[in-house]
Amino acid sequence: MGAKTILVKGGVVLTVLLFAASFAYAAPTNEDIMKRLEQMEQELKQLKQVNTELRNKVAQQSKADLGTKAGPADLNEIQRMVEQDRKDIKELKESAGMASQGMKAVLGKYNMQIYGRVKVDLNYDTAEFRKYNDFIGVVGGGNSGHGSTNFNPRDSRFGLKVARRDDQWLSEARIETDFYGDNNGNNLIPRMRLGYVKVTNDDWKANLTVGQDWIPVAQLNPPTIDFGVMAAAGNLWWRVPQITLRKNVGDFEFLVSAMRHRRIETSENNRIWGLARIAYAGGILGKGGLIALGGGWSQEKLTNGNGTNDVDKWMMALELKYVLGKFTFMAEPWIGEGMDREWLRYDMGINTLALTGPDTIQSRGFWAAVSYKPTYKWAFNTGVGMDDPDNDDMDGMILNDRQFTKNTYVFANTWYSLTSAVKMGVEVIRLETERFNKSDKGWRYTFSTMYNF
Repeated sequence: MGAKTILVKGGVVLTVLLFAASFAYAAPTNEDIMKRLEQMEQELKQLKQVNTELRNKVAQQSKADLGTKAGPADLNEIQRMVEQDRKDIKELKESAGMASQGMKAVLGKYNMQIYGRVKVDLNYDTAEFRKYNDFIGVVGGGNSGHGSTNFNPRDSRFGLKVARRDDQWLSEARIETDFYGDNNGNNLIPRMRLGYVKVTNDDWKANLTVGQDWIPVAQLNPPTIDFGVMAAAGNLWWRVPQITLRKNVGDFEFLVSAMRHRRIETSENNRIWGLARIAYAGGILGKGGLIALGGGWSQEKLTNGNGTNDVDKWMMALELKYVLGKFTFMAEPWIGEGMDREWLRYDMGINTLALTGPDTIQSRGFWAAVSYKPTYKWAFNTGVGMDDPDNDDMDGMILNDRQFTKNTYVFANTWYSLTSAVKMGVEVIRLETERFNKSDKGWRYTFSTMYNF
């Protein structure tokens, strides 16, 4: 048997093994991939032995045929094939690690997940709701008796995640869009929801996020069908540019962050929010349980008749979640001063018309919800929320439709999973908005259809 014949047969063996590896990677479950990996570890050991034997045979055959040592080109080719096989197995391991996150390998180099949903809401409102496009913020002043119907597909979204592992480092990038851009009739305008880079070090059990992400404190959201998730009615949320560092120590997570709403004018005097949060998850609270305390501080320059002065802005929020069988309980009380656009509370942080000059408005609020999932097909949710600014801090203000002295929200909904991808739901919301001594009320009835992918 000639040296070339031996090399060809060796190449066939390697090709078959690599084909088996690619087939294993295509398996639909992470469990299957991990089983295949264990098998390939054994195959790699066998492969080392096969290639050692091939080296010896090539050397012996070459001596017999040529009276010389094996050609270096032949040995280098075998070595190259072995190294390529090791590289392929390493990348297969990386792919298996990403499989638990629902991600797939792309060109053997990066892992990628394309995801999103198509969601269409049919709403009937008994009042004119204000604040943001198509989702509830407050009841418009004096408009409690105006009914209307609307189809809203804006809550559809599309996202892309890309990840790569290099030893103990996992690098990720994410971008996500929806269609809540400026209103333009049926031609809904896309906007960026999320756009960030995240790096994680396994040895340090820490990660760093840079870019636009969900606010790093007050992280829970109530289980509403309405996209607004109690905006201006007790739930603090938004997606804001930030630099956030997280560190895990056992069941605890420690977080520090610098966050700021995107600058609109270069003349702005708003400063960066410094934030911190400590969370305890699982452990004695059981699977899914969470308790967290977060807070932050910032300053803003305000100008009045006596000149310019710095005012302090601060907040604290407690997060609670507990799972008991088929029930999940969640709550999030908070308090703060000068909280405005970083928390989706536009025009609610500063009283520019106060008698003594511009000053911060202190506010407090909360939301609480209960979820019940009796089967994998059905889910039931109900909850209440309230945002209650200090009325004395709002003295002298002439309130617009985005402002209020108290806003209360109650909801109940149910989802039914028609298939693994499609679910349908109905929701009832009651909203009451107070502006000093006047109150406006409204109801929203929603039928929603959603396809997740």
